[in-house]
Amino acid sequence: MLYSFLRAGFWVFTHLICRYRVHGLEKVPATGPLLIVANHLSWYDPILLGVIMPRRVWFFTKAEIFRWPIVGAVCRATGQIPVHRGSSDRAALEKGLAYLREGKAVAVFPEGTVARKEQMIAAHTGAAMMALRTGATVLPIAHTGTRRILRSLRTAWFPLVNIDIGTPFAPAIPEGVARKAELKAVTQEIMGRIAEMIPPESRGVYKSV
Repeated sequence: MLYSFLRAGFWVFTHLICRYRVHGLEKVPATGPLLIVANHLSWYDPILLGVIMPRRVWFFTKAEIFRWPIVGAVCRATGQIPVHRGSSDRAALEKGLAYLREGKAVAVFPEGTVARKEQMIAAHTGAAMMALRTGATVLPIAHTGTRRILRSLRTAWFPLVNIDIGTPFAPAIPEGVARKAELKAVTQEIMGRIAEMIPPESRGVYKSV
């Protein structure tokens, strides 16, 4: 299988460019629909998650990458989800929902883009909506250090990356609130759980959660 081959290759490559420590790997559900949510610090984040997770993961990937030679073909062959950033991409959303309903594990970076200063930024509500519509288990993951991967041979060679896997949960659905407020509340719960596993100085807009 192509995904397994790539995962093995990236496992080797990752061990050549950084040190990483994973805490809580035993918390990852082995089966069933799983929505993985994590903070976003680097272009390497999805590769690292694919390496450490004990089950196959499908990722939302910016649509531009699908036009790249070789890389785009690999994304298509492995069933990754193309998403047009900066707009409401209904097709990407529906594909993600379909994957979850099939019992797959789908990874989402709720912030939508890389945090430029290693500070958490405000998240979009897409992950909350997917969780509520499918009933998928949500798995929060927090990591630090990935922004230094391959940044500079002089200052960041072989950086240490810490990855903390939180407790899987089903989002609490507030009663008596409008749909928009409901999505916002669940998004806050998701990001709050991620923020709890990150050093206070890196929590950004979620420092008071």
